[in-house]
Amino acid sequence: MSRTAFRICLPLVVVALSACGSSSKKSSTPPATDAPTTTVTTAPETTTTTAPAKLDACALVTKAQAQSLIGTNLQDGVSVANADLNSCTYSGDPSGPTAQVEVFVGAGAKKFYDDDNTVLQHTFTDVPGIGDESHEEDSALFFRKGTTWVALRLTSLDDFATFKPRLEALAKDVASRI
Repeated sequence: MSRTAFRICLPLVVVALSACGSSSKKSSTPPATDAPTTTVTTAPETTTTTAPAKLDACALVTKAQAQSLIGTNLQDGVSVANADLNSCTYSGDPSGPTAQVEVFVGAGAKKFYDDDNTVLQHTFTDVPGIGDESHEEDSALFFRKGTTWVALRLTSLDDFATFKPRLEALAKDVASRI
């Protein structure tokens, strides 16, 4: 190869190798229910798409709604929101009956459903009219609206059949607000 050809090709090879050498580290962030803001410019107009605000599990199901579902007093919701989990737990009054309502939103809700369905092989019933898909098992209901998954789980010593209509009504309400 002549020196001139070498001088021309070397920078091209360096650029190509540096592009191939970019980090392939997998993101530790789970698939988000919120897409980042994206701006696409095409002549002659610009389109901006803004993701919805990150959903707050305690705002999706309020304490009053959780109490209405379970039929007893509950403590204030305890929220956990990080890269892996977005949840809200309403625990029962320590002096009252065994009661708890949990709300999971996003990747944690989907993981919860996948584990119960695939790993533990729980029996599910599809519930029409809640989001784009919904699946119910004793004491829990999972649904997807668009790309957002939500799981609602209750804990009680009472028969689940007494809570089922209220759980489905709550899930429909939540899905309508996503």
